Amino acid sequence: MLGASHRIMAAATAVLIGGAPLEVAAATLGARLPDQVETIGIPHRGISHWPWPWMLAVWALWSQHSFLSTLLAWWLAGALAHIFADLFTVGGIPLILPNWRIRLGVIRTGSYGEYLVVMVFILAAVMHVFGLRIVQH
Repeated sequence: MLGASHRIMAAATAVLIGGAPLEVAAATLGARLPDQVETIGIPHRGISHWPWPWMLAVWALWSQHSFLSTLLAWWLAGALAHIFADLFTVGGIPLILPNWRIRLGVIRTGSYGEYLVVMVFILAAVMHVFGLRIVQH
């Protein structure tokens, strides 16, 4: 997925799980971390896209219950949103083992499919913010 798509999806995901505006901003800023750490020579979608270390870091920070650690947890949660968005692309991610990629989708970077998925996330987040529901109970 494109960088902008990762940022939008991280923001929408943070909104959908109840993030406050500052937390949504932190998640949005963290959405490019998996690709940014690759600048030190790590292969693309290798260990940098393995979700388990990211999840452990989010949990460790979240459990500290301080303002800064919570904000950092949201920042790293943005990286997790990036990783799980890439799970649905043709490139996949190393979900179970750091050197074995799994793909659950066929979305190609920059394709109409990517834009459609991003639009669905935007729509869901907007509906959530305004309390709109498709089905009323």
